[in-house]
Order: sequence, then C-alpha cells, then structure tokens
Amino acid sequence: AAAAAARRPPLPPSSVPPQSAFSTSSSAAAAAPSSSWEAIWSEETDRLASGAAFDYARLPKVELHRHLEGAVRVKTILEEARRHHLDHLPGVSLQDTKQVFEYFDVRGSGFITPKDFVKAAKEMGMATLTEAKADFLMHQHGHLGPHAAPEAGEGLTFGDFEHLLEELMLNELRPYVLTNEPFPDLKSLLDRFDRTQSVFKDAETFERIAYEAVEDAHNEGIKLLELRYAPSFCSMGHEHSFEMVLEAVQRGIARAKAGRDIEVGLICIAVGIMGPEEFAKTVDFLLANRDAFVGFDLAGAETELKQWEGEFRRVRDAGVPVTCHASEDKTTGVPANAVTAIESLGAARIGHGVQIIQDRRAMEAVKAHQVLLEVSVSSNYLCGCFPEGEHPARELWDFGIPLCINTDDPGIMSLDLQGEYELWHKTLGFRKDELRASNVWALDHSFLPKEARDKVAREYFGQA
Repeated sequence: AAAAAARRPPLPPSSVPPQSAFSTSSSAAAAAPSSSWEAIWSEETDRLASGAAFDYARLPKVELHRHLEGAVRVKTILEEARRHHLDHLPGVSLQDTKQVFEYFDVRGSGFITPKDFVKAAKEMGMATLTEAKADFLMHQHGHLGPHAAPEAGEGLTFGDFEHLLEELMLNELRPYVLTNEPFPDLKSLLDRFDRTQSVFKDAETFERIAYEAVEDAHNEGIKLLELRYAPSFCSMGHEHSFEMVLEAVQRGIARAKAGRDIEVGLICIAVGIMGPEEFAKTVDFLLANRDAFVGFDLAGAETELKQWEGEFRRVRDAGVPVTCHASEDKTTGVPANAVTAIESLGAARIGHGVQIIQDRRAMEAVKAHQVLLEVSVSSNYLCGCFPEGEHPARELWDFGIPLCINTDDPGIMSLDLQGEYELWHKTLGFRKDELRASNVWALDHSFLPKEARDKVAREYFGQA
C-alpha cells in the first residue's frame, strides 16, 4: 500500500496556456527510455512541428474498462455469421461467390459490369443495391482502370469481385452492429449487442474474438489491459457452458500475448437484469475459477444496488477485488449509486460514475475514498449520458477524483483508445502530464498482479 501511495501522481491544475499542450521537458525526454511516455511524446511533438500528425497510438497506455463482447470487429461478425450459415443479419445470407461466377457463366471474358453486379446482389439477397451504387462502389475502390476491356466495357474482374463483395456486405452490416451516432434509446444499444452476440456460436468464435481484442489493444498502444466479459450474456441463447467460454477466451488471450508486449487480465461480470439466480451462478463460477480472473464487476443494474450486497461479500471474502458499473445512465444512474457501490458493495473502482457531477456530496465521497472512475467519454456521449461537448471529466479531475481513459465498447461504437486520447487532449484540454497521470492512476488501481503493474510503470511511465 505504501508503494502504491508513493506511485500515486498529483492532480495538477488545469489553467495552462493552450500552446503548452504538447510541451515536454527536453531534459526529461533525454533521460527517458526510448519506449517511455516522455520519449514518445517528445518524438511526436517533433513530428508535429515538422507538419506530421501527432500519432496518439504510439503513446503507451493502460486501459481498465473494455468489454470483450463490445470489442468485436465487424468483419469478424460477418465472417462468423457466414461460417455458421446465419441469415438473420443483413449482408450475410449470401451464396458462395464461386456460385455467382458460375451463375453468370462469364469465365471466358472474366468481367462483371455494374449491371451484372446488381443482378448478382439481388440474387444474393441485397435487393437495395442500385446500379448507380454498384457503379460508384466499383469506381470508389479503384477496380476499373487496369481491368477495363473494350469488348466487355468497363467492368470488374473476378479477382476483384470477392473483395468488393465483402466491402459491400460490410457496408450493409455495419448499421446493424455498430454506430458512431448517439443511440436514440437503450433498446438500440442492446439490439447491437444482441446482434453481435448472435454469432457467438462455438469455442472457435470466442477464441478468435479474444485474440483480436488483445491484438487491437496492442496496436492502440495499450501495455496493460483489463478485459471484461459476462459469462451469462455470452452463453445466452447458445447453451454454452461457462467453462467452455472461459477456456476459449483464455486460449485467445494467450495466443495474442505471445510475442506482444502487453499484460492482460480478465474481469468477470454479473448482469443484474438477468436476475438473482443467474447472478449467484456467475459468482459461483468466479469463485470456482478464482485464478482465471483478476476482478469482478456488476453491469446492467443501475437500481437497487444494495440487493447484491451478499453476493459482493462472497466475492470480497474470496479476495477478489471489485469494480461496479454505477452512476452512468442519465435517468437511472443517480449519483447515490456510486456511493452505494463503494460503501455497500466494496467497489474499489466505479465503471463510468460520471453522474456524480450532479451531487457534490457524492463527489466528496468518491474523492474521500480515492476510488477511480473508469471514464469513457465517447461512450457516455453515444449513450446519451451527456450532450456532445458537455462531459464533466475536466471538472471531476480538477475536483481531485482519480480518472482513467477507456473505450468501453470499441467495436460497437467504432472507437479506439488513441482517438479517446486525442479527444481528451484536444477537446477536453488535458495536458501531457495529466494524460500521463491518468495512466499512473490506472496502474495504481489495476487488479493485475503487482509484478505486471510494476513492470509497466517502470518501463513506460518512469515509476520506481
């Protein structure tokens, strides 16, 4: 505890001139390892001065709040839907492209025109595709020039057809499984989760999505990741055993970590709205697989949090640290929920917690306990927690409440962590030292083993 306290960064004031936003100490940068926060920030600042864009992906980062079920690539959803012969999602009830080629019987010329393309798409269940749209897509993807033939007119070769068809299918699927616009209501968000979850058909799927989630995190510059998932949600409607899902997820994480510099821990989520029986089943599973998880979380229940006090006590008595989704939703996420999560459920961190801005007493309680808020600004905007441009992260930070930066559901919400850093830096006005401090706060509050936290702190953030 003393070592953690020594590592805890100060919360600097925010009144700094805008031109200092990218500044870094030359002496600090020179003394820092080449992979450290200071060194990379200095390099990117130099690139910015030369006219290049500041690459936030290169900055080493810590993320504590990323849902596995919300981090699935849209291409993976498409390919898994096709592999399992699912036809309930747009763009996936399609025949094999080889059958399309045979259908047209144009192997001699090797070309398909926009008109042919529309006909193929209608045969394959995409009746909304117009010839003008097909022509646009074919030009948009640069498939015309070198592949045009006088006898066939401007057309598409078989070699390009499959790639373009996949792009079209992805375009048809995207609005159903992700968004970058605010959800009009909670049902719209849950529908996207359900559509994604519908392709979770076997162990191979779970291993793949876990592998890709860690791979994506690594590519975003994340050095320590806590990835959370809900066994009940993953198994819902599929009759998967909790054990099968966990083993597959573990295999995917292990494969992704091999050869990559990233520390990963799993958090087990109990879903409140699925009821007491399923909640208790999830806790039983967690306790039976204690070594597989670094922590426990409650999601899907912003009302009557105290009803779960007994289950949380079981978790804490087993030595499992807990976080809790609370004070997120604009309507049901009242500020008192975060206080209840801390004082009744024993939460060491709060998922989101941003609605405490409405109640100074709740803010005082969170500050007094030095509980970390796992903040996801873009997610809060997309879920209607706050209007765009009115997020309270800056006010909470200046009040003295520890915050860390997260994506929440990067797949469904079309996000990545480097984009969140750019938003916090350029829009919310967080300086270099504040962004770095948020990572140190995250390390201090991470549930991963001390050795993993200390390694990341030492190698990337200059913390002893």
